[in-house]
Amino acid sequence: MQLAREFGRGDWRRMLSEMSATELGEWSVHFRQYSFSDAHLDAEFATLKSLVAGLVTGKPHDATNFSLMPDPEPSFEKNDEDMMFAGEGIFGGVRYGPGSQSGN
Repeated sequence: MQLAREFGRGDWRRMLSEMSATELGEWSVHFRQYSFSDAHLDAEFATLKSLVAGLVTGKPHDATNFSLMPDPEPSFEKNDEDMMFAGEGIFGGVRYGPGSQSGN
């Protein structure tokens, strides 16, 4: 129900019926780590703190400096070589490309 409320949907049963079990599980993991309400409250208080600090010091401050939320983990793009290497680890995986040899 909390997820439906965060999306502004009162029909939480219908929302659940439209989701797969995998999608619901992924939202659950994400929601445990980054609660939407927590992020919203943190943004509001960080903005308030930056405004108060700006009034006291006379200089503008960035609200992100006052945030208590952890920084998002950087995402790394995988190149073709990384993807080919990952595919080799799959059971029965065969590497197709310039590095593959015929007969293996």
